[in-house]
Amino acid sequence: MGEIIGIMQTMTNTEANEALTPKQIRDMLGIDNDRIQQICKMADIKLKRNDRGLTYFTREDAKVLKRYCADASKYAISTKDYNNYAAVSHASLSQLFNTIKGLEDNITAKLGAVLDEKLEGMDEVVLELVRVKTENESLRTKIADLDKENYSLKKELKSFVKTTFGFYKKVAAPKKNMYR
Repeated sequence: MGEIIGIMQTMTNTEANEALTPKQIRDMLGIDNDRIQQICKMADIKLKRNDRGLTYFTREDAKVLKRYCADASKYAISTKDYNNYAAVSHASLSQLFNTIKGLEDNITAKLGAVLDEKLEGMDEVVLELVRVKTENESLRTKIADLDKENYSLKKELKSFVKTTFGFYKKVAAPKKNMYR
């Protein structure tokens, strides 16, 4: 009561008629200080302080708090219910975590089995690939040898000159002039 008198003495008469203490707001709305602070944040009500640093509310603030409290009471839960909910939530979260962990292990095991099954035939494919690569290198070597042989046969073919009656005569390949 002394707090109310102190507040009223420091304010003007018009403000004193409108000033309410946090205790009056608690009694009027039936909520605690933490809930008042939450509603003030939701309703964007700035806390007012008098010269002594005591908090007060205007009648308009009280109306807004009452309206928000009535709207929020539809969805709000009591502190006791909240503590029970938190305990249940913790248990539920723990159960949910264990379920997710089990699902993760199950998915990992199934995925590992599928990959093992798919990769099982890969050993033969890799061996076949190595065999084909070796054969390919061997064929490249043969092609290079055949190209050399083809070049030398063409060179020898050019050394034959056609003579009379469809005969051919081998002539020495002309020597290239080194200074040309």
